[in-house]
Amino acid sequence: MTDQYGNKALISPVSQSDLEPIARLAREIWYLHYPGIITVRQIDYMLEQRYRPDVIASQIAAHEAWWDKIEAGSFLAGFACYEPGSATDSVKPVSVKLDKLYVHPKAQRHGFGHALVEHVEASSRERGFSKLYLQVNKGNTGSIAFYRRAGFEITDSITIDIGDGYVMDDFVMSKRLGGNTG
Repeated sequence: MTDQYGNKALISPVSQSDLEPIARLAREIWYLHYPGIITVRQIDYMLEQRYRPDVIASQIAAHEAWWDKIEAGSFLAGFACYEPGSATDSVKPVSVKLDKLYVHPKAQRHGFGHALVEHVEASSRERGFSKLYLQVNKGNTGSIAFYRRAGFEITDSITIDIGDGYVMDDFVMSKRLGGNTG
């Protein structure tokens, strides 16, 4: 896949030097996308909780989550974060939670989001997982439509208290991962 300038897209793990750029990209995307869905105060609260470089570094170092980025040339187009889910068989988790997937608005509708989803699916299958799920705000209709096109179905509706008087009012969307090699 290439961007509109002919740059080949590359997906790779997030490194230490990517932490600040990922945090800046998250901030830019959230302020462009989420006002009208959640309040700016909740945006600030959630960015502080989830996208500080030290938080990302800690998750990567502890092997709690996998963070990958997609670049086209020198342009950081987006990123994904995924982690073992809570559903288990008798020994290990069977599901992966796609916790974060964001593509810069300038890079949307060029296949970067689908490339990230396909990458997460392949990586999850290689790790022996059989199900991929995510949470998406019920008012985030564009993202819900994107995930439906990617094969996800709404499987639950949840409201989670995230502290400081804020909640996440989300749909849970999931899909089976075929071709499990685990």
